[in-house]
This record gives sequence, C-alpha cells and structure tokens, in this order.
Amino acid sequence: MKPIVAIICDTSKQGPHMYHQVGDKYVEALVRCADVTPVLIPALDEPVTAEEIFAIADGILFTGGYSNIQRHHYGEADAPEGEHEDPRRDKNTLRMVAAVLEAGVPMLGICRGLQELNVAMGGTLYPRVHEIEGRMDHREDKNAPVDVQYGPAHAVSVRDGGMLHAITGETRFDVNTVHGQAIRDVAPALAVEAVADDETIEAVSVIDAKAFALAVQWHPEWKAWEDKQSTKIFQAFGNAVRAHKANRS
Repeated sequence: MKPIVAIICDTSKQGPHMYHQVGDKYVEALVRCADVTPVLIPALDEPVTAEEIFAIADGILFTGGYSNIQRHHYGEADAPEGEHEDPRRDKNTLRMVAAVLEAGVPMLGICRGLQELNVAMGGTLYPRVHEIEGRMDHREDKNAPVDVQYGPAHAVSVRDGGMLHAITGETRFDVNTVHGQAIRDVAPALAVEAVADDETIEAVSVIDAKAFALAVQWHPEWKAWEDKQSTKIFQAFGNAVRAHKANRS
C-alpha cells in the first residue's frame, strides 16, 4: 500500500451549498511525482484532530488557494470588504502546523501553504505585496491562458547549502508566480531557502525539523512532471513520506 498524504480542503460556497475542495493539480502532482495516495480532509467547524489525521496519513500537503489568510492572524487590521477569505481553512490549517512539526510528520507547503506555515509559527505577511515599493507584481494575468498564468515568470536565487539547494542541485532557476500576499517578517524558527530578485521570500524550511518541512511561494504542482525542479521537490517529499511510513511500521 502506498503512503498517504493528507490535504486539508478549501471551503467554497457554490450557490446555496458549501463545498470542501482541492485543486486537481495538487492531487495529480502527488500521484504522478511523489507516488503517494492523496486523502482529502474536510475543513470542519470542529476540525478533524491531528491525531485522527496522523492515524491514517504519512505526510501532509498545505496547498495554495484563491483565498487569503485572515489578517487578524498576523496582527493586521481586517481586510477590506469583499476580499476572498476562508476562515474555516484558517481554523484547520493554522492549528495543524505545530502538531505536524511536533509529530515529525513530513510536510510540504505551496503558496498559501507557505504563508500558513509562516503565520502559524509567528511570522507576518504583506497583505498585498504588489503595493510595496520596489516589489514586482507577483499576481497572474487572469485574462491570459492558464498555461501562461502558470508559466515561468521570474527567477529565484536559492541559498547555497540549504534544503532546497540539496533537493534541486541549483542555486538559481525560473518559477511561476501566482500570488498577492507574501512573507514580511519571517518566523524565528524558519530559514529562508530562496528569494526573488525583488527580495520577496520564495521558499522557507523549518530549522531543526524532525522531518521534511519545506514550503515554496510558487506553484511547483502545475504540470510538475514536465518541470525538473518541480519533479525533484515532489520526489523528495514523496521519499520523506515513504521513510516516515516505514519508520511508523
């Protein structure tokens, strides 16, 4: 039996009904590149406990999403009315980070997942990084074809000797960019693994983590099997999940 990776869902109201959902691109990347079985965890008002998740899962993926983390979680005033937020996801994911790290369960964060890791560990965010002087606009062009939206957009410089460097074997490569928020203050227990040329933090790892604990700001899940760096990230995560499953049994 392949190892299982849990994914906490987004919530979205469609018509009169609430849905728990995860983008297919994350599921496909886990199946095709990490060689694991994904299991979706609903974002309930009374969250599924870490113990219940760890009883079945050998790793956890914190995905990206269209919603933003509610600003009060990192000490900012409430967002303007109409900003897309997902309080139920926040309630489930932010409390899960500490439990994942304490239990030594491998974790990978992507985009919103990177921001969740940073906020949960005491860091802060720029609510709109494109409004900061000197920063580029990291958002996608929503009028462009999806392959263009998720195509290479800018380079990242990778910390020599860090976790991401060990995984990819590269100190600089191109990534896509599909985000409006970004790390401002890095949580004390995190190490910066990569930055963009405008100094936006693009990847972090957990210092002295018990297991694989990496998060990136870009979207390596997008056709991960067609991009060598993305493939390496998911393969490394999958290997860590397999090792954790082996140790558990």
